[in-house]
Amino acid sequence: MTMRRSGALALLAACLALAGVDTARAACIDETLTHAARLHEFEMLMMNVSLRCSLMGVDMRPHYEAMVSAHQAQFDGAAQRLQHYFATSGQAETRHGGLYDRYATLIANRYGGGNTSLDSCHLFDSVVVEITRAAGDSGRTLGAVAQAMVEHPVLERATCVVP
Repeated sequence: MTMRRSGALALLAACLALAGVDTARAACIDETLTHAARLHEFEMLMMNVSLRCSLMGVDMRPHYEAMVSAHQAQFDGAAQRLQHYFATSGQAETRHGGLYDRYATLIANRYGGGNTSLDSCHLFDSVVVEITRAAGDSGRTLGAVAQAMVEHPVLERATCVVP
């Protein structure tokens, strides 16, 4: 685990503790919430990749935006589940947008860096196009790709013992 990643996990765990997440609930998030966290991380990952790739001359943003639009219900549902989780975790503080906003920022920052090459940009672009094409499959393709790319989301690692 890299120093940056372990620092991010420690920060998230501290935020959860400060928010008053009860011990039983923090023991491990359920599969529905894990799936929501995975989708959210996947969306942030692809957003950041699309931005980095556009700087390299591969403008995959239109394809990324089409994917988000085609799967808006899944991405919105994931965000709502996460917002509800953080809002019902004993969070009282809203000075800085609340715990969900801190979590979302942490995830965006986690995927903000990374190795980007023309080959990886073209590969990610083709993945996004295929996910968009599969919009009619009730999110199965999106879920499978998100599972493959984000096996254990940060929130799961912060709240569960992950192998």
